[in-house]
Amino acid sequence: MSVADVKTLQQEYLDLLRRSGFPITDAEWKAVEISDFGLGNLRSEGFAFIDILRSLRLRITLIALLPNQTLPQHVHPPYEGEQGKEETLRVLSGQTKIYVKGKAIDPELLIPAGKDRFYTARQQVCLNPGGQYTVSPGIEHWFQGGPEGSVNICFQNRVDETKNLFSDPQSFGCPIGTGDP
Repeated sequence: MSVADVKTLQQEYLDLLRRSGFPITDAEWKAVEISDFGLGNLRSEGFAFIDILRSLRLRITLIALLPNQTLPQHVHPPYEGEQGKEETLRVLSGQTKIYVKGKAIDPELLIPAGKDRFYTARQQVCLNPGGQYTVSPGIEHWFQGGPEGSVNICFQNRVDETKNLFSDPQSFGCPIGTGDP
């Protein structure tokens, strides 16, 4: 991906976040992070995020998804006495589709090209602004921005992000530090 392409995508994420109307401080604007999960196709698989709060027990994050962009399928497994991560996603703007294990109900399911085997959670939960959904620990899931993209606030118990298991073996997950907040 060229430097110009990266700059274009960065601007698209910033525009989505601004249009959401969520108040973001100058420090938070400077802390926007973008990840392609090591998959090399950011427009299709990736996201931008801002940590609003990271404590030892709680994490609140803004998640921006470009139009039809996916946050790849993964699971938050139990480990070392932890149940795994529970996360609640609430849509602030746009539309977000959450996919969990179950029967596919969307005949026009948009899976990244050549990745069908890594996106097996096919039951869709479609959320518009104000809609929210909680993914319990141990449930395979993935998110996708709607046709206009989306901005979401995500509430999660704080666990070691390096324990997340992604379906695509090429993914190194999302490089989020596990040190002190």
